[in-house]
Amino acid sequence: MPTKKFLANVKARLLEEKQERLKRSSQKLDIDTDGDETDEVQGNIQIDLHHQFAGINKMKIRMIDEALDRLSKNTYGICIDCEDPILEKRLSANPYFLTCVSCAEDREIEEKQRKGL
Repeated sequence: MPTKKFLANVKARLLEEKQERLKRSSQKLDIDTDGDETDEVQGNIQIDLHHQFAGINKMKIRMIDEALDRLSKNTYGICIDCEDPILEKRLSANPYFLTCVSCAEDREIEEKQRKGL
């Protein structure tokens, strides 16, 4: 089970990341597509990239909110499959992990079997 100090650090890290992502998502898009055909193509590529990054940003904010919810319910750091503790080292690498290493490996094997690999 993660220590209280570790959980407090994770919470602070998640809140800081959420603020950064909210700040980025509120920035206005200012891309010029006027000009010749090359300018228009480049502008459209930038717009597409912006939309892709915005989608990733939105997904990350949702993941942060879910992790913060688990923290508030004292279920953070508990594997959703086997209910064993998730190692702090694993959560340090990615605070959004929902499963322990063993269950993550099991899921990966199942996914490969479904895909026929």
